[in-house]
Amino acid sequence: MDADRYEALRTIIRDSYEDARVVTRYVQIGLWPSEETLVADHLADGAHVLDLGCGAGRVAIPLAEMGLDVVGIDLSAGMIAAAREQAKYAKELEGALRFETGDATDLQFPDASFDAVLFFYNGIELVPGRLGKLKVLEEVLRVLRPGGRFLMCVHSLFAANVHVPMRLRAFARLLARRGLGIPLREQELGERFIDDEIEEAPYLQVWPPSRWRRYLATSGFRVLDFNSRHRLERGRRWSRWGTFEDGERFFVAEKPDVC
Repeated sequence: MDADRYEALRTIIRDSYEDARVVTRYVQIGLWPSEETLVADHLADGAHVLDLGCGAGRVAIPLAEMGLDVVGIDLSAGMIAAAREQAKYAKELEGALRFETGDATDLQFPDASFDAVLFFYNGIELVPGRLGKLKVLEEVLRVLRPGGRFLMCVHSLFAANVHVPMRLRAFARLLARRGLGIPLREQELGERFIDDEIEEAPYLQVWPPSRWRRYLATSGFRVLDFNSRHRLERGRRWSRWGTFEDGERFFVAEKPDVC
């Protein structure tokens, strides 16, 4: 992906999440049951946590209430303003909490700053293109301490849900671009565009989980666990029978002690 296309997509995404109508959809606080399970299993008491794509503080505020030291960043200044406002009305915070406007591909933190990094609610799929996503993984690895955990939520290209026709159309357009040279917007696997004021994400890129597993490994992470939201909430381990299940998927990866 060339720099001009990356910046154009980044601007479209940022502007969408600056829209007050979109921001108001995110003013809810609370972890999903699946996220509660992952936090309990992988975040130590008092951990220093970075919440990427924090939105209006849905995840960061509860973590601070639990006693964790949390920094939330988001590309949208509107989301950060909403998160700061929400924090004023939170329960007494046992840990530390701050919110900053920031870019997950260019983290303004020193090396080995955090015990854990989270990128929940499929936020990494909003980062434009393969190179943008690889830059996120590179930055996350850099700011994690050795042994630190990266918890990430994504969709699956194989999920059998209402979005199948949309994904098939996007794939057909990608083939038409590559095979016939038709100038269409889809340039990489899994990209999709929606021109609809109701839809908050004008751009999203959804991959097969196997690609995420490969890129996590090649970026230097050790993948510890993978499961779907539904299976986590039912206390069930992952199996191949879940390949076509609807719903989000979670990866848990670790920065090795020696990278």
